[in-house]
Amino acid sequence: MAWFKVACVADVPPGTGQMVIADDELIALFNIDGTFYAIDDACPHQGAPLSEGLVKGCVTVCPWHGAEFDVTNGRLLGGPGGGNVRSYTVKIEDDNVLIEMV
Repeated sequence: MAWFKVACVADVPPGTGQMVIADDELIALFNIDGTFYAIDDACPHQGAPLSEGLVKGCVTVCPWHGAEFDVTNGRLLGGPGGGNVRSYTVKIEDDNVLIEMV
């Protein structure tokens, strides 16, 4: 297990997502009312960047075909998607956002 700094808290405003890199993996990092969540950035349907999707509460909507994923756990909630995506543990230290890679 290793922790990777991927952003500062101010880099990801509440209600948005951003693509970050941790251990050479593309990760979608979301700020939901000050709590940070991380899931795989690529939609399993056709590889769309989930970090660029519309964020509605704890759900991101795939920007290409509308699949919906729960950002808190990576579960596919609806639409084409091909299945769940991996979720990652996130912690905040000082102003730094860190993701645990196992």
